[in-house]
Parts: sequence; C-alpha cells; structure tokens
Amino acid sequence: MSKCLRFITLVSFFVTVPLFAQKTKKPNIVFIMTDDQSVIAIDSPKTGGNESRPFGFNGDTYVHTPVIDELARNGMIFTKASVSTPVCSASRYSIMTGRYAGRCEGKLFMKQHPEGKMTRVENTVELEENRENLAKLLQQAGYKTGFVGKSHIIDHHLLAKQVKQEAPFMKYDKKADPKSPEVNKAIHHNHEIWSKRIKDFGFDYANGIYAANLRELFNDSINIHNVEWKNKAALEFIEEVNEEEPFFLYYSETIPHGPAPWIKRGNKYPHGLDGNPSFNGEGYDTNDYSYLPSRASIKQEVKNLGKDVDHAWLTWFDYAVGAVVEKLKEKGVYENTIIVITSDHGNFDDEKATLYEGGLKVPLAMHWPNGIKPNSYYKEMVQNIDFAPTFLDLAGIKKTKEPMDGVSLKKVLKGSKKEVHEFLFYEIGFARGIETKEHKYIAVRYDEKSQKRVDAGKWFEGYNGHDHKLPHYVRNGHLGYHGARNHPLYFEKNQLFDMVKDPEETENIYNENTKLTKKYQQLMLKKLKSFPNRPFGEYIEMINDF
Repeated sequence: MSKCLRFITLVSFFVTVPLFAQKTKKPNIVFIMTDDQSVIAIDSPKTGGNESRPFGFNGDTYVHTPVIDELARNGMIFTKASVSTPVCSASRYSIMTGRYAGRCEGKLFMKQHPEGKMTRVENTVELEENRENLAKLLQQAGYKTGFVGKSHIIDHHLLAKQVKQEAPFMKYDKKADPKSPEVNKAIHHNHEIWSKRIKDFGFDYANGIYAANLRELFNDSINIHNVEWKNKAALEFIEEVNEEEPFFLYYSETIPHGPAPWIKRGNKYPHGLDGNPSFNGEGYDTNDYSYLPSRASIKQEVKNLGKDVDHAWLTWFDYAVGAVVEKLKEKGVYENTIIVITSDHGNFDDEKATLYEGGLKVPLAMHWPNGIKPNSYYKEMVQNIDFAPTFLDLAGIKKTKEPMDGVSLKKVLKGSKKEVHEFLFYEIGFARGIETKEHKYIAVRYDEKSQKRVDAGKWFEGYNGHDHKLPHYVRNGHLGYHGARNHPLYFEKNQLFDMVKDPEETENIYNENTKLTKKYQQLMLKKLKSFPNRPFGEYIEMINDF
C-alpha cells in the first residue's frame, strides 16, 4: 500500500461524512478480541517460536499497528489488565457473564465436576442456555447484538460431533479440496449450524463463525487465518444498524492462536498472510476484499518500515480494525461507540494455562469519543470479569438476576483513578491464585482421584511420552507440558512471589514470612468460600473454620 493511501486511512480518523445520526443515547459497544496475545513487549527484532508480539501501544517497537495505537492514545490504556482463567473457553465465559469460570453450570462442566467435587477449570467451560449473559441482557434492553469470529464458548458436545463428523454435521475428508462443490457445500452447511445456534444465546446476528480453533474445521486447506472474511461479516453487521437502536458487536479474531501466523515455510507464511484468502470457515468463496490492502502489500509495508515481518499479521489485523472504524464513521455512530481492544489471555513464555504473568496479563485499550478523554491511563488492576458489569452499567441496566464477580469500570472511564479491586482471584485446572499490587500466591491442589494416584507413587501419562510424577493443572497434555517445562516451580504446592522485586516469578518466598503467608491464605479462603460445595484440598476444612 502506498504511503499516501496509508496517510488517508489515518487522517480519516478525524474526517467523517455520516449517512445518518443515531438517535439513541446509549453507547454502542464494539468488543474486539485477539486470541492468545500477551501484553509483554519483546525488545528484540526477532521472537521465539511461540511468542506473539503485543500492539505498539504496549511498548513493542517492532510492530506496526497505527490504527489500534491511535485508538488507544485517543482513549484509555489499561496497564494492569488480567484474565481470571488463562485459556480460551473459560476466559470468554467470564467476559460474557462477569462470573468466574468456576461458577459454570454447563452440561459438560457439571458432568465432569458434579456438585460436591473439586472443579478443574479449563476449556470445558461454556455458556448456559438458562442463565444470563451479556448479550441476552443487552438484547433485552433494546440492543441489536452481533457475533463474529471464534466461538469456543458454547455446546462442547456439539463441537465433539463436528470433529467426529457426526450428524447433524456433513462429512468431508481432512485432505479434501474446499473448491470441490460437494466439499464446499458440506463446510458451508456446518457453518450454518453454528451461526444459527449462537443466536440462541442472545445474538441477533451471527456470521463469520469458527466453532472453536481452526483445526476443529478438520480440513488442512482451511486450517488458516482469514482476517478479511471475519472483517467483512463485522462490517455487514454494522451496516445493518438503524438509527433507533444501540448495538453490541462481539468480534473475536482467531489470530494469533495456532497455527501461528508467523510460522514460516520457505519465504511464506502458509497459515497467515500467504494463506489463500478464498479459504475460510465456510469453505471456499470469491468474496471481494479490495476495500483492504493486499496481503503482499502489507508485508512490504512492514518490511519498508524496518519492523518484524514475521509479525506483519498484526498490521493485517490493524487494517481490519481500521475498516471497522471507517464503517462506524460512515454510519454516523463512531462518536458514541466504545471500541475495546483486548485478548482472551496471553501465551508469553508458554505461560498459557498457568497462573504466571505471561498467561494472565493482556493488552487492553478502550476508545469512546463521547465518554473517554484522550491520553487517559488507568494503572490499577482490572480483570475480564469487569467487562460485563461495565457495559451493562453504561447501557443503563442496574440489576441482574444473578450476581457478578466483576465490577463496573464506568467511573474509571470517566476519569477516576481509584482502585476497583483490592486483589484479583485466578483459577486454572488444579491451581488457584491471589494477586495484589505487591504479591502473588498460587496454590496447587488435586482432586481426590489424582491425589490418591500421587500418594500411591503412580506417574501420569504426559505429552509425547513425557510422563510426570505430578499431574499438570489441566487435562490438555500439550498445554500442561509446555507450561511446566519452562517453570521449575510449576508443581510446587504453595508459591508466593514478590511481584515488585521478582516480576518474573523466579523465587518462591512462601516459607520465608509466616505473617505474609497467612494474609494470602486468608484472601484465598475469602474467595473459595464464595464457591459453595466446591472443595479445594485442605482449604475445605479451613473454610468450615473460617
């Protein structure tokens, strides 16, 4: 893309020619989320094999994300944003409900964790049909609601049928060519099933859907990221907006989750910018994406700027966000729209599915011309459980049937610098965590079955033959193996870190200060007590005495 055309794109942030003025005073919400992107900037022109770079506004100087960075600068940047559970389904559940993932009552989750049993929170968490969620509540309040992109948040039993290619899904071979009319029809049919099903959870519009990760499409050709396909669906939803109703768009990207868009074969990125743009979650099509620059020009632009071309996928995504901004302006709704840029969790240093910072901390910026002053920063702790109560508060919804664990950030968006959380609570698999400004406490306890196996000295089968003496936090052997491999303290029963002196969490000080240890045990008890009939090691007896 020429420098002139890129300049026009950025200037258009300040020049609008709206088609109509929206009458509603309630803010529109465009929630844009990447997948597996940490907030940690990498001070190197090249990254390791599993490392995703963050955005420019996070301090990484080797990426080119001018649109997103401009939104962040003219809005609010959150410097201490975390998720409560660092895996996809669980984090998305908390975003959409304001509840900790351990409160899930989904069919599969309850089958795995009947009442009275310890929960092992991971990717079996899902939205419940009979409980409130953000989309349902906004829909009831008059919002038009849209869902675009990755789901991985509903019907895990149905997802299993898709992977096995059982009814109601149509079959096709993993090596099949999506260009084949028969194969294309089958993939399109399966996409329609998910699009219709998602609407049952509070969405008026659903398109550009991935049921879960790309590999769950079970076809080699479409196991690639297609930013344009999802972006076109997002623009279509905004185009349908009318002047009477506010809207909520949940826009969930698949990048940079594996297959990583920076994987290189020869001089090509087969799962990213060099993938076939006609292959997507519906199979094969010939959509017109000419409103965005070509993928080749994006790579060249990043190269010309001296940035990391392996992470030109970020510029690809940045252009998609820019197209959303342009559409909002064209429709005359930009000024009253909250645009959120974040990720479902991190994966720095293989810390996904652990309670270390690389898995928990995420990028977060909010832009809202009518409601947030430019160049704003919030330097206190916030968490993904805060999104739902914040958006509901801004929409004028003061009460819900079910309590939420998160808090509204409305006052923060208006300029308050006061802390909204004294401490944060985390959960993943067999681990629970507490974090304050100064320290983080991680407790690892096993369910009854696993503990008996440990006591008997039996080993646990591991990923690619890497058996282990103690069980990983999660059932996913791949995630567990990588999470434990680089972290010597991973299996420690009690871990306490001084986050001021030791932000990389290398020294366990649990046994060094009895008073400090007791403080964090008490904070852990306070949270665990709010999960009735859910034991957690010896803490269940401590709760009864608490």
